[in-house]
Amino acid sequence: MIDLKKIYDKLPLPQKQSPYSFSAKTIEGFENHRIAKNHSDNPSLLILISENNQDFFIANQNLFNIKVTHNTKCEIETDKKVSHNNFSVVSYIGQNDDVKDVFLKTCQVLIKSLGQNPSNKKIKYTVDKFIELFKAIKEPPKKSIQGLWCELFLIGQSSFPEKAILGWHSIPEEKFDFSFDKLRIEVKSSATESRTHHFSTAQLNLIPDTEIIIASILVNTSVSGLSIVDLMKKINSKLDDFPRQKEKLHLLVYSTLGVDVERVNEIKFDYGLAKESLRFYKSKDIPKIETVNIPKGVSNVRFTSNLMSSSHLEIKIDTILKHYTITKEI
Repeated sequence: MIDLKKIYDKLPLPQKQSPYSFSAKTIEGFENHRIAKNHSDNPSLLILISENNQDFFIANQNLFNIKVTHNTKCEIETDKKVSHNNFSVVSYIGQNDDVKDVFLKTCQVLIKSLGQNPSNKKIKYTVDKFIELFKAIKEPPKKSIQGLWCELFLIGQSSFPEKAILGWHSIPEEKFDFSFDKLRIEVKSSATESRTHHFSTAQLNLIPDTEIIIASILVNTSVSGLSIVDLMKKINSKLDDFPRQKEKLHLLVYSTLGVDVERVNEIKFDYGLAKESLRFYKSKDIPKIETVNIPKGVSNVRFTSNLMSSSHLEIKIDTILKHYTITKEI
């Protein structure tokens, strides 16, 4: 797998200090494009403009520490040789090293969607994704690091993470973490020894012709544990043939973290404990407030349930993911 951060870190600073002078390397497999470094040691993705795209217009933008200029003549220094060409330039212009790494990882993921000879539509798509992501990481987190870690942990437990990612929520605010045809999976975690979790009535009450499974995980912070980035690496190693899922994984994780992206390597959880403690429960076996017992006019009911006395399924995530396509009964 291409590691653009390693390539970027080895690039020298360009000799010229003009805005569009770069030290750059071609990207293996996508040789029309470059990963580049400017005189301020900030990264850019240089997207080659073909003759067919010369008249294509994208408005220059400078938003959320992302600067975009289109059809720009650039001076490229590569192995002490200088060349000139026109590129669409997407640059990170902030000063945070963690966010700089996110930019480079985003380039690494989006380059497959971009392709070797991108159409106007693909170039605009790539630019829009950068703007969308970097807008999100300046906003408050949409979910706790613990909650996101556990969702990634569950994806990583599957031998077929590409299937799990397809059912993973598109926005963190959705009712269930995973939604498939006749299956819903909600991931709950606890940092105590008891399986006490918070629920909404909608997460446990019956949905016609649909199974609701609760994945319960016990967690504990540990300096020798795994971070969200570590889990992403594990999952990514299984997604080389699934660029769409890899893109969804990357963009959703960082947009969910928001400003917490700066802490993404700091907080680690005990992987062994999570693996040992993972349990699956049918919603019907969990103590809950039944919908019929909620008075008319009352909504958004939330409660806490202890699962310690509830029976759990002796089953793995792959069996669940396989089974829902065959029958709604587990």
